[in-house]
Amino acid sequence: MTSPPSSTLLTFDLDQRLPGGFHMPARMTALATSAGVVLVSPIPIDDTMAAEIATLGEVRYLVAPNLLHHLYLGQAKVRYPGAEILAPRDLVKKQPSLRIDAFFEDGAVETLTPDLTLVPVRGAPALAEHAIFHAPSKTLVVTDLVFNVLRPRGFVAHVAMFLVGCYKRLGQSRAIRFFVKDRREARQSAETILELPFETVVVAHGDIVVADAKAELRRALRWMLTT
Repeated sequence: MTSPPSSTLLTFDLDQRLPGGFHMPARMTALATSAGVVLVSPIPIDDTMAAEIATLGEVRYLVAPNLLHHLYLGQAKVRYPGAEILAPRDLVKKQPSLRIDAFFEDGAVETLTPDLTLVPVRGAPALAEHAIFHAPSKTLVVTDLVFNVLRPRGFVAHVAMFLVGCYKRLGQSRAIRFFVKDRREARQSAETILELPFETVVVAHGDIVVADAKAELRRALRWMLTT
């Protein structure tokens, strides 16, 4: 666990092994809110992790922040059967057997609690990325918008991070350019995200950004910010 200093937020890491021997660090974020605990990008949760999460309160919501981070939603639902699943609408195509209680497009997070602000990254519908600002901890939670894998594990990870332009630094993968279909909308989304009063950026892949987080994120988003 590598959480930033906060009594309202915890993070839990998974060494996810992808085909070809690719080690990709993945992270789940637990956010305490006035409406209960929100788990963003659930990973497999054991009893020890569940006990730590319980210190924040009752888990009420399970969030798939984009169309790629949904693999362990079903497992999380088994552990927390009373929690509601929130996700992009098109996730029903990838997880047809999973009951999704509310969709982002219908204002799921905006109406959930004043502690959270949801910003959709528009212009890239095949990704449907949603950044989440957690006001109590002044933390921005992002998924595949940027990567910060400073210590890649294994040869394949080193090569992959280099090829996508994120080698040992906070950066935006070049692959995002294939997802973005409307540069203007993407730029507006990036600008909206940078207007949020965050002091920390929790990424799903790599190290948490604490020092000069807003300036670092602005630098990492330079392709998206220029049209």
